[in-house]
Amino acid sequence: MKFFEFLALHDYCEGLGILIALIAFIYSLRYSGRHPAFWIIPYYFAFWILMVGVEFYYYISPRGDHFASAFDNICTAIFAVFEFCVFSLLILHYITGAGRRMAVKLNMIIFLIAEIFLFFRTFPRNPIFSMGMLETVALVPPCVIYFYELFTNMNTRALKSRPSFWIVTGILYQSVFNATLTLSMKYMGRFSEGAYAFGILFYCILFVLFMRAYRCSPEERVVV
Repeated sequence: MKFFEFLALHDYCEGLGILIALIAFIYSLRYSGRHPAFWIIPYYFAFWILMVGVEFYYYISPRGDHFASAFDNICTAIFAVFEFCVFSLLILHYITGAGRRMAVKLNMIIFLIAEIFLFFRTFPRNPIFSMGMLETVALVPPCVIYFYELFTNMNTRALKSRPSFWIVTGILYQSVFNATLTLSMKYMGRFSEGAYAFGILFYCILFVLFMRAYRCSPEERVVV
């Protein structure tokens, strides 16, 4: 079957990603009332699974199908913007300093403007490399701001009990390794498929860390 051929392209890592994303999606719905700040996470899991469907559609389309190629590029660009907004909103919820919150919001605005510019500059060519790298770079400052507050504000609660710690650690971890793999896929030639498979595994770890965050009790925050 075509679907199993598609999964075999990356040593069935795509199948593992779908399985863990489905588990995480169900898990997020099951515990949706525990963390109001996580309301957007189920949509993120659903969108990720939908993107696998888009990739499969592109895979089964005839070679040279310009519509399938353009559709895949557009969906990839939309997902990159959506993913960045989800991650930024999650981080913003746990940043308390007024000035630092403003910095995160400005970072989001600059990113959105830059992504729109890059998309129209590269379309209909593949925008994954330029937009993916920009997303990675733009996610680092909010993560750094969060960890700055984490280690400068007095809080006796253990890190393993803070949902924000698992969320932001997962985002930073995935972003750094995603940048490495994006560069690898561009310059590793015939080994790029293996790099893509590792990228899926990093997403699996991100999903697991998100589920770990759901297990924590809600975290109080005071905006200053």
